[in-house]
Amino acid sequence: MTLRQIRRRCEQLVRGIRVPDPFDLDTFIRDVGADRGRPVHLIAFDLPPGAPCGLCVSTDVADYLVVTAAATGVQRVHIALHELAHLLLEHRLHLMDEAQGSRQLFRHLDPGVVRAMFARTNYTSREEQEAETLASLLGQRTGLWRPPAPRAPSDPGDPLVERLGHSLEH
Repeated sequence: MTLRQIRRRCEQLVRGIRVPDPFDLDTFIRDVGADRGRPVHLIAFDLPPGAPCGLCVSTDVADYLVVTAAATGVQRVHIALHELAHLLLEHRLHLMDEAQGSRQLFRHLDPGVVRAMFARTNYTSREEQEAETLASLLGQRTGLWRPPAPRAPSDPGDPLVERLGHSLEH
């Protein structure tokens, strides 16, 4: 799947997602859980250095969006939206094995309780690219970030910055 196809798929999906206005992350997560018929909980967690900054963890009864406690503000919201996007995209979560550090990250959890987990570490897989794209589109829809206001016609601006801005918008 190309990046353009991923973008199109996510744009189509985001049109059908209800977003509270004004946006409230906890309300949004609760509503998504209700729509899916399973509770979704957001948890801030002191993840160790080198660990992913976010995880999506599923048990038999609920889903958990784990966000590093070090993240605040818009970064925290974006990580949560990324993890929530995995659920909205119905990605098949994978069980993290010992080599990926699941035992070290969650020493206090019984491995038999954790059904599946998705770790936010890199963006090379299709699932990660889709989740990141959907999270960005949701962030735009919620008003967390907006493109810069257009300049007055009399202000030509920097052509290099203008070209770079256009290329990053899509």
